[in-house]
Amino acid sequence: MKFKFSITKIVFANPLLNEKIAYVETTATDLHQNKTTGNIRVRFNDHGIFPIPEDIASFTSQLSLRRLVAVELKRYIKPQKRWLEPE
Repeated sequence: MKFKFSITKIVFANPLLNEKIAYVETTATDLHQNKTTGNIRVRFNDHGIFPIPEDIASFTSQLSLRRLVAVELKRYIKPQKRWLEPE
């Protein structure tokens, strides 16, 4: 399974807590070249990175793929979290 992520927008969810939401355009491609695409929101603050479960559930119905998407989204956001600011 290969993933491609692209952040399309950043907004403040709660400025007092320095909490932001990233809108991530997500594409998943399996070994048979079947593509699944969608937008997933990821909430993050100073304490962690939290993909929105409802968005992941609407992205795919497979439980194993849901878990994998959540892990990969966290891995994608973590190195750039410090520099992600709303426009």
